[in-house]
Amino acid sequence: MKPRIVILGAGFAGHTAALHLSRLLKHQAEITVVSPGNRFTWFPSLIWVGTGTMPADNVHFTLAPVYERIGVHYVDGRATEIHPDENTVAVERGDGSRELRPYDYCVNATGPFLNFAATPGLGPQTGNTWSVCSVEHAEQARDHYLAVVAELEKGQRKRLVIGTGHPTATCEGAAFEYLMNVDADLRRRGLRERADLVWLSNEPEAGDFGVDGVEMLNFGRLVTGASLVRGLLDEADVRSIMAAGVTKVEPGRVHYEQAGADPASLDYDFAMLIPQFRGIPLRYVAADGSDISKDLTQPNGFMSVDGDYTPKAYDQYRGSDWPAVYRSPRYENLYAAGIAFAPPHPLSKPKKSAGGAVIQATTPRTGMASGIMGRTVAQNIADQIGGRPPSHHARLSEIPAACIASMGNSFWSGSAASIIMTPVARDFERYPKYGRDMQLCTLEVGLGGAWTKRALHSAFLWKLQARPGWPLIPE
Repeated sequence: MKPRIVILGAGFAGHTAALHLSRLLKHQAEITVVSPGNRFTWFPSLIWVGTGTMPADNVHFTLAPVYERIGVHYVDGRATEIHPDENTVAVERGDGSRELRPYDYCVNATGPFLNFAATPGLGPQTGNTWSVCSVEHAEQARDHYLAVVAELEKGQRKRLVIGTGHPTATCEGAAFEYLMNVDADLRRRGLRERADLVWLSNEPEAGDFGVDGVEMLNFGRLVTGASLVRGLLDEADVRSIMAAGVTKVEPGRVHYEQAGADPASLDYDFAMLIPQFRGIPLRYVAADGSDISKDLTQPNGFMSVDGDYTPKAYDQYRGSDWPAVYRSPRYENLYAAGIAFAPPHPLSKPKKSAGGAVIQATTPRTGMASGIMGRTVAQNIADQIGGRPPSHHARLSEIPAACIASMGNSFWSGSAASIIMTPVARDFERYPKYGRDMQLCTLEVGLGGAWTKRALHSAFLWKLQARPGWPLIPE
């Protein structure tokens, strides 16, 4: 009987794992992907959907035909329970039916639960703020943004607040891209002087992005992401409120606490604020029916893997704390990748408000990093099926990350900040001075980045649809 591999989720990590497992194992295993909605979304381009500069249909594709072509089974459904003692997954299908699906290997790549409720009044459901965390959210943000544009065209002044909507939110990079694309779009329309743009972020300083900042050496001179982003914000005449955690949102008013300052509030006409991420609600059930979720996950709901989760002071964290193979320490056939795995510690320095609230940018685990994790998990499962121990590592303290932050979706007048950091998580044991290999870190801003951003959009949609030559395009 062929080994059965069940992948929960079809985002960057899960879908990439499925592609590589189909390539590595061919007909040697039965591979199944369980994911609701029959759709893959290229999330980096949702910022363009949210400003109306790219149609939503350009950022997603249907999964089932791709999986049929590469020999992967697809189930349109949502995992609700993992029974690791019995090697089964409880799945609720889109038609309302429920099944227990057996597995020999399981990959939890379920992604994030968008925890808007953690901030009272936040999110599209309340109608107070908007988001670009899904296709539907980006379309809603676009419609409300364009309604503000229409008012600006009538001569009115408006305030747009963009950033993070919780003291421990993540994806500051995506919010920053959206901010800069709004700025570029308003300038293109000749409306920028009527708009007050505000960057509201939980980062300790501009350019932190949840990774403790970025930097490069330019002819021996240290250039920091903080100075670059601060310069971009100043050039765009964007007001910034840093080290701020949103505590409540009312119609037209956002309340926040800020490190080193008293609680404050800000009026707005439009707000796009990224929520806190938590693990997808997923129960882990023992053979006797008891709930063992607390044994397999961290308090944030993300799954524990082979990292060191021992509580430590911020300055005692090490690069070796980060997981290498992304396998559960309790079950050798259970993996987690992408956003679904629990980081052992944050990368950015925490701050506290006067009221005692911890304000901390949470470590991002999307895009390139998630793809690398998905490939690594596929390689390790292939190792196990071949009778070998998992041999592939992808610690965040070992792997690089490349990010291109768009600042206008145009081939002629657009721009982007191109950032490469190696590794993502600083490792002062290997790189004592900066925690990173400064020979492999770059920061650039210009039109070339805008061209690269669009080229990557097309290249990765080709790759992720398993088109000819897809393995040649790296994660």
